[in-house]
Amino acid sequence: MSKFWVASHITGIFTIEDEHPDPIQKGSLGAGFSISRGTTTWVESSDDKNNHFFFNGKEVSSEEAIISNYILEHIQKLSNKKNALSIFHEFEVPLSCGFGASASGALGGVLALNEHLDLNLTKTVLYQIAHRAEVINGGGLGDVIGLLQGGWEYRTKAGAPGIGVSKNILENSYKVATLTLGPIETKSVIKNDKWKQQINKVGQLFLGSFFGNPSISNFATISKQFAITSYLATPDVIQLIQDLESEECLTGQIMLGNGIFLIYKDRSVLSGIEKYIEEEICYNTVKRYS
Repeated sequence: MSKFWVASHITGIFTIEDEHPDPIQKGSLGAGFSISRGTTTWVESSDDKNNHFFFNGKEVSSEEAIISNYILEHIQKLSNKKNALSIFHEFEVPLSCGFGASASGALGGVLALNEHLDLNLTKTVLYQIAHRAEVINGGGLGDVIGLLQGGWEYRTKAGAPGIGVSKNILENSYKVATLTLGPIETKSVIKNDKWKQQINKVGQLFLGSFFGNPSISNFATISKQFAITSYLATPDVIQLIQDLESEECLTGQIMLGNGIFLIYKDRSVLSGIEKYIEEEICYNTVKRYS
């Protein structure tokens, strides 16, 4: 059994760069971070002639698992082995809440399939397949290259790994917690022309300020400003930001999800806050189970 764990990735600010006809040239500019709650994915041969997909132990349709289905069909075309397969995902984060679960599952899927089918594809090709699946099916734009970079990162050139450019924010003195209120369908935003225009107009303005000073505190500040000014922040998110923001606790919206992240140095600032989860910044974002 081929089995991999992949971290989750949270974006705080982004622009949509999708004008190029080739999906691996599309992507986003922006900034975010990887966390050590992620997705475990493995592949097994099916007992029948059909492909199957499982989320947290429950079988789902190929439409619900659209990205995994795309990856499976794409990789099966590259393989001489045409037997049916089952892909299993165990998610440690809530789905459709801005944690990049589709990217984690996509990357885990291509890694597991590559091993299971003995394809020996290069790391760059595998990451590009995951990125392509994300872009084509509306799962995300920059999570895969963000996961390749790991840690606190920012993207200065759009595209899949091998084409896009990402860098690390070179400090690690801050801690992170998340507070999730509910889902937002990523595809409903990044595939919507009106949202794209609004996001890019505001995102370009704030990213210019961030790229001039790529620090964690500046990331938190511009993420909050971007969320509110772009109107992506829901009323509940705005209320949370107003209630919890302080000099000791910086906040921003999890993109694209109905929730926030909190950035701080002393965990005592979390006292009195309910339902938060303390996260660990993850630098080694992919692990193979032996």
